[in-house]
Amino acid sequence: MTMPDADLQVYVNGTLISAREAAVSVWDSGLNFADGVFEGVRVYAGRVFKLHEHVARLYQSARAFQIEVGMTEVQFADAILGWLDANRVRDNFHFRPIVTRGNRYPPRMDPRFVDGGATILFVGGAIASASLDGTRVVISSLRRTGADVLDPRIKSLNYGNNLLARLEARRRGVDDAIMLDREGFVAEASGANVFIVRGGQLLTPWPKACLEGITRRTLMELATAQGILAVERDITATDVVNADEVFLAGTGTEVAPVTEMEGMIIGSGQIGSVTRMLASRYAELVRSTGTPIHD
Repeated sequence: MTMPDADLQVYVNGTLISAREAAVSVWDSGLNFADGVFEGVRVYAGRVFKLHEHVARLYQSARAFQIEVGMTEVQFADAILGWLDANRVRDNFHFRPIVTRGNRYPPRMDPRFVDGGATILFVGGAIASASLDGTRVVISSLRRTGADVLDPRIKSLNYGNNLLARLEARRRGVDDAIMLDREGFVAEASGANVFIVRGGQLLTPWPKACLEGITRRTLMELATAQGILAVERDITATDVVNADEVFLAGTGTEVAPVTEMEGMIIGSGQIGSVTRMLASRYAELVRSTGTPIHD
């Protein structure tokens, strides 16, 4: 555990404040009701990878929650770039734009108690590249909520379901947990999408109980460009343990090979050739494309 960088300036409703002094009200809707949305975004080599895709998804989530952000998507993206530039961020940085409904006084569920506009925060910190050494997972006893409970395409602050799965994984002495949907098919890991490689194909669950990840889509496009068929389909735990390769993927996760599930070795027990190729292609892409922070 480390403290925030003393030099980092956090964005709070248009003002830059020292990371050690930045705060939100105790009445904030995000704090009291997880009533807010967010994104996880990364900076590589002076560029923000998929910035506009992340901002668009954040606005889609906000609309689903009927939260008025108070600025256009273009203004929001420009504010992010200005914040990153002010902090002299250039590489290996992961940040979260967060939007909550605002201050709710008294703190009651009814959104009519909100006073003022939305709370907008940009926070972040340094992050290292993903390890390719191998991740150990278990199948969580907790089921991933489906669209009948909370549409998984909404990236909301309500991560209780995912957190409980990660806590279970830690109790069982592994790195992460794969969550199943209500029907018993693979949904996602606690904070990343799941892919398997089998018979020369790249397979990933339908986005019916998992986030339709931006990294997920990018990797499917990279695989297709290399002549590998990328398929969305129902995947079982049996499919996972019998796969040639398995990996997790996400903005923070990047590409993380899974080498063991429930104590059983996946494939050769090491990163597979398709996973290694996609990790390499992804690393090249994120360092060669994106929105420049500084013109």
